[in-house]
Amino acid sequence: VVALPPPSASLVEQLHAHNNPFSPTEDRFTPHDPPINWYALGDSYTAGPGTGEDYDEDKDCARNVGSYAVQLENEFPFNVTHKLDFIACSGYTSADSLIQARDVIKQDWADFMVMTLGGNDIGFSSIAKECLVKAEFFPGDCDVTLAKAKSLLAATEFETNIHAVYDEVFAKLKDDRHYQLYHIFYHRFFNDATEWCNGKTFAIRNPKLTHTLRRKMNNLADALNKRLEEVAANYIRRQHGKASWSLASRLITINPDKLTDEDGKTYGLFDGHRFCEPGVTNLKDPSVWFFGTFSHDSVQKREGSTQKRLAAPEILTQTFHPRTAGFTAMKRVIQESLQKNRPAEH
Repeated sequence: VVALPPPSASLVEQLHAHNNPFSPTEDRFTPHDPPINWYALGDSYTAGPGTGEDYDEDKDCARNVGSYAVQLENEFPFNVTHKLDFIACSGYTSADSLIQARDVIKQDWADFMVMTLGGNDIGFSSIAKECLVKAEFFPGDCDVTLAKAKSLLAATEFETNIHAVYDEVFAKLKDDRHYQLYHIFYHRFFNDATEWCNGKTFAIRNPKLTHTLRRKMNNLADALNKRLEEVAANYIRRQHGKASWSLASRLITINPDKLTDEDGKTYGLFDGHRFCEPGVTNLKDPSVWFFGTFSHDSVQKREGSTQKRLAAPEILTQTFHPRTAGFTAMKRVIQESLQKNRPAEH
């Protein structure tokens, strides 16, 4: 992935102020006349619960206009007409996405698809809530929950289920190298080195955010992303010998915690914007790119509008998901990945 330099505290402000604008390019890759058609599918890390106003009337899926998909729709990386079908749904597992790919995705319509998928197969968001915001007197054990998640991650079924989604997606795309799937991974929640956060909690009687707990949660995110990379690599190897895969992979992965800058240095997109960063003393600080418990979004509402009143399910769902500012940074990485992987050919 061609990515931004390591993000600074002012990155989002620069983007919003258009001091660092993204430049769309001519589309000389798509082998047909406009528009470019594309889907955004998968789970809540694409749907964007809590990020701005509702995208549609489907409250269960919690699709919102601050998601990277809608921001990408509004700032498309190519100077060409395009059409998005936004079908991501909060809570979706691979099994749910497989059904959706079979029943909803149109045959030979899309030029590419973007998705996040795999987190709910191990209960990623539920684990965060179990380990970080569960009152201490409620039953359950974080270590047991984490061990179960790691077991699910290592199971053959984890890979088989995601490969089934890949198979169905590529069956709905034309069998040609110009038709692609972009699989986007997940984020660590914490800076786990700072001292000030050791005594902090997300609410009264919640677990303290010790070094140990923060490292456990970050290690799970790393393990999930590593496993997803293995799953994708194994799938790509299975395509060996197929003409439509001979020049380049049609499955592109984006790990936002393992980007590379122009000097070859690896960094995380949310570095400096996670919970418990140095120089911050509040878990709900506007510089944090994740929703905490019952926290508001990171961008100002339009003049004359009011803060959206979230229904009970969505205000819970948004917890530990990216705010709009985080999705803005994610959008930029996807823009550049699309330009890199859809190069001029004619």
